[in-house]
Amino acid sequence: MVGEHSKVSFVARLWLEDGSCGEKAWRGHVRHVQGEEEQYFQDLLELRDFLGRVSGMKGPPLTTQPLKDVTKAE
Repeated sequence: MVGEHSKVSFVARLWLEDGSCGEKAWRGHVRHVQGEEEQYFQDLLELRDFLGRVSGMKGPPLTTQPLKDVTKAE
């Protein structure tokens, strides 16, 4: 049996900023379209937490593993 899916929309802007010691850091702003709640964030964990809190759906854990390159054949 297929479960019912909820649809929630967000608008996010992401950018890289120079951090301490010359490292780059993700920064951004996200807005919930239906409820108009919004938040600035300083890392992707804050973004994930916002999405989960507003949508009521827990997202996947963040990982430090490299992403698979889907453009390369295995």
